[in-house]
Amino acid sequence: MLVGSAKKLTEEEIQERLAAYAEKADPAIRDEIVLQYCNLVESIGRRFVGACEPLEDLCQEGYIGLIASVDKYDVSKGVKFSTYATHFIIGQIKHYLRDKGKIIKEPAWLQELNQKMTKVIESLAHKFNRQPTEKEIAGVMQMPESAVVDLLTTREVFKVGTLDGDNEETPNRRDPEKIKDDKVVAFQLPLEDKIVLETAMERLKDIEQKVISEHYYKGHNQTEIAKKMGISCNYVSHLLRNGTKKLRKILATEEIRDAQIQRTLVSARPTIVPPPREDINVIDNATGIYNRHYLERRLEEEISRACRSKYKMALVLVDICLPEDTEKYLRLVRLDDVLYAAAQTIRASVRKMDVVARFGQTSFALILPHTAGHAVVVADRLRAIVSAIEIESGRKTVPIGAQARIGMAKYPIDAKNYRDLIQMACRDMGVDLDELLEEDVSFRKAA
Repeated sequence: MLVGSAKKLTEEEIQERLAAYAEKADPAIRDEIVLQYCNLVESIGRRFVGACEPLEDLCQEGYIGLIASVDKYDVSKGVKFSTYATHFIIGQIKHYLRDKGKIIKEPAWLQELNQKMTKVIESLAHKFNRQPTEKEIAGVMQMPESAVVDLLTTREVFKVGTLDGDNEETPNRRDPEKIKDDKVVAFQLPLEDKIVLETAMERLKDIEQKVISEHYYKGHNQTEIAKKMGISCNYVSHLLRNGTKKLRKILATEEIRDAQIQRTLVSARPTIVPPPREDINVIDNATGIYNRHYLERRLEEEISRACRSKYKMALVLVDICLPEDTEKYLRLVRLDDVLYAAAQTIRASVRKMDVVARFGQTSFALILPHTAGHAVVVADRLRAIVSAIEIESGRKTVPIGAQARIGMAKYPIDAKNYRDLIQMACRDMGVDLDELLEEDVSFRKAA
């Protein structure tokens, strides 16, 4: 599906496509409809840029909402599709922001320290194939173990997590049935009193405390709260809006919050050397698309979304195999130029919501949300793209005869976490993951 070459349809033609899709759920029809509303998704996504999330992530969530609206739209109701889709797009983006949002804003220095700790934990987990201990983290970060414990605690205090993304592979999985019955005062985190969240709640009116508790801690909706408390839904909405606004103001202006945390950690805070640019950059310099580290993080997020929204997704790996006589072509052009051309062509040939990244020396990876059986069509398109790679030779372009090795894995059919999904895709390709990531190979030759 070429994103940039979509034919503009009239409203009547769109209604015809929607009616056809309702009769037969053909992914090609759905893709054609989705392409008509790219501008709608992006315009809605721009409304939420103040939430400090990347516009691309907001638009991706918007596309998920748009796809859901196509699946659920009923032509017989007589509702204009763009109006119907707008509600789904906004709802999906708001759901995403609620999952990512924070009630309490971290100080900049604490965010910086948390980012370094996250990288240390990931590195140690990869090295030991398990979660590292506080002592091991403290050794790498050159700070007391007690400070590491306090820092890990503050990460939990500042985080407002979602239960939807939890699955059987999640360590320390929480039980929703137990959590939803807890009261606000049941928090037992060591630094909770220091951050004065409980004290801030007590400064609200009793009715505001009760409504916030019922809604955010017990998971009741506004209608249920109104019925339980004997008040109107409009009044419940008013109490929630005003109560949370007061709570944010109290927490934002409570200077003791930062002071108490800082007293615990600042004395042990090491001098932080800014990481090299390549560690914080998510773009691969040679190809202009995402790098593998970003892909793995994004894949984990996408699986969490798929679990939450109960939809299927696929991961496709494509490795470019160059012919035996490649050396004569590489005298005229660098391998990076070949990979750049391939990456940009692949990026232009898939949906905007799909994620394309460089995976290995000569391989790429694609995350395809809301795609399972349709991944085979994408794989065929990738083979055609790779086989059509050309380079300029004097006054003409010459095809170099490259071939593509394709591997794919689907969630939740083949695997339920991102590591296993990558392994299954490599296995489907017929290679080991280590072989695909081998960095001392200049290029692979086609058999």
